[in-house]
Amino acid sequence: MDNQIDFQTLISRFEENSMPYGVLPLKDGARLVISQRGGRIFGPFLDEDRPSLFWVNKAFAQPGDFKDFLASGHWNLGGDRIWIAPEIQYNTRDRSNFFGAFHLPEAMDPGNYQLEQTQASQWRLSMDLTLEAFNLASGKKDLHLERLIQPVEDPLRNLKNYRELVDQVKFNGIEQVVTLQESRQDAIVSETWSLIQLNPGGRLGIPATPQVEYHDYYLPINDQYMTIHPHYISLKATGDRTYKVGFKSPQVFGRIGYFNELEGGQAYLVVRNFFNNPSGAYTEEIDRIPGMKGFSIHVYNDDGGLGGFTELECNQQAIGSYTGRSKSVDQLVLWIYAGASEKVKAIALTLLGIEF
Repeated sequence: MDNQIDFQTLISRFEENSMPYGVLPLKDGARLVISQRGGRIFGPFLDEDRPSLFWVNKAFAQPGDFKDFLASGHWNLGGDRIWIAPEIQYNTRDRSNFFGAFHLPEAMDPGNYQLEQTQASQWRLSMDLTLEAFNLASGKKDLHLERLIQPVEDPLRNLKNYRELVDQVKFNGIEQVVTLQESRQDAIVSETWSLIQLNPGGRLGIPATPQVEYHDYYLPINDQYMTIHPHYISLKATGDRTYKVGFKSPQVFGRIGYFNELEGGQAYLVVRNFFNNPSGAYTEEIDRIPGMKGFSIHVYNDDGGLGGFTELECNQQAIGSYTGRSKSVDQLVLWIYAGASEKVKAIALTLLGIEF
């Protein structure tokens, strides 16, 4: 893989191009980097020499390539980002020609974020943005988005066998408190949409009920890439074949795990924990099926055309129109464990009920 970008390389590109960024220290020398452009969270960088656990665009590797990338205006930096859903409303003018009419608003990404350090271990990203709505509703929508980013404690710490579980394993965790607010009430709905770009090669696991309802967005997925088990879904992260799958909120539980092997018998586990609310609106729709909505979790696998990554995605509580609310405040928590492979698998079983 040619997109293995370490901490110093990443911040060198930001400094060469006068791009504001922040560094959030974590435990045992690990760090995250938060960029003002695009509101990205990069890392975790476990030490000075190891690359980001999240996927990062290979353009960061060389100064000239990165300058060309910035000049292109492309959104695809990598890392962890927040967009505004529904995509079918804000990112395409014609749902019958979704890709042909697709356009990512610059107001959304890279946006016009302001980045500030509010406490020693807390950073804030915030911006006002105006988006144009199509398909589900029409008109201009003025929104305010704010994200507070800070470390969190290990969720395993109060278990009786905690010391045994984390032996030979390092933990790091962060939360984002994400606020979305509309300036006026109208017929337009909006919701925050979290997307983490992952290095391929591992497996995603989503705890779910039997016969979980899912729907394909693009090319139909098959058994080579997804397996439905009695109490969870397993998906291969390959970065070499396009698929996007959505899972209905009543049959999932608000946790998604990603397990990937490292060299020398090491591995890491990324767990997204969020408020999965089946009573919520979850307004994203499949382009070819009007009214098909209710998905709180999506997984996207790139075919290499955008760089070869997999995305772990979840949606938050909708605001506007029939939702009856004009403001949402959501907590997105991320737990990351890295260490001896068998120990990391035991943690996955504890947190997700899944054997990787």
